[in-house]
Amino acid sequence: MSKKPEAPIYLKFYMLIKELDKMIRDFPKHQKYTLGNKTLELAWNCIDLVIEANNAVFYQKKHKISELSNCFDKLKIRLRMSQELGLISVGQFIHIQSQYMQESGEMIGGWMKWALDAKNKFKI
Repeated sequence: MSKKPEAPIYLKFYMLIKELDKMIRDFPKHQKYTLGNKTLELAWNCIDLVIEANNAVFYQKKHKISELSNCFDKLKIRLRMSQELGLISVGQFIHIQSQYMQESGEMIGGWMKWALDAKNKFKI
């Protein structure tokens, strides 16, 4: 039985979750269970929304991708706050931004642009 290849955005979030899980383990206890857990939860929500948007019918895709975009924005803020509070280093922050966040944001934007183009409803 062959496995369906995963969407690149799914793989980005999957790898991000693994990376965040390692980083959050080093947060102080009072931040690990607040900011740390919320950050990881948002990353999980993003991957869930990728799956939901990917499986949605065309007219529901816009809504799901919009939800994904909002969730992604919240995740970016939590990550920036983590760096500003010294919970993750500047180097870790740059690594996350360059390896995961920047490209994921571009993919979400491109996906939304595609979903807003009405002529694409016939290409599914």
